[in-house]
Amino acid sequence: MPATASPSRADQFGQRVSARLNAGAQHLDHDISQRLRVAREQALAHLVMQPSPVSAGQRHGAVLTMGGPIGNWAKLSSLVPMAVLLVGLFCIDAVQDQFRADELADVDVELLTAELPPVAYTDPGFVQFLRSTVRD
Repeated sequence: MPATASPSRADQFGQRVSARLNAGAQHLDHDISQRLRVAREQALAHLVMQPSPVSAGQRHGAVLTMGGPIGNWAKLSSLVPMAVLLVGLFCIDAVQDQFRADELADVDVELLTAELPPVAYTDPGFVQFLRSTVRD
């Protein structure tokens, strides 16, 4: 047996309003009830003619619209977040490049101001010297 969904609060409210209106409609004059019937039929006909919302799956990845064509401003506004993201990525890349350049400059300063002459860095015992000075 399939599980039935319980009515939502909006459905319950609609059913209560409908029941109260139906109870009050029994005491109306014939001409008023006929005008209400015609108005109800016109409202239902108008409801059928309105376009239903189009889901994103029906447009193959397009933005959710209410059935109308996508305007130029909507297309442009969908590109703005992508542009902001690209600008942010370029800024992050520039900051990281500057950080790397500063690190290399610090290493160069340390090498040039160290106690050893530059020829000592080509010596095979240089790695041993670095290890011993780091532990001290």
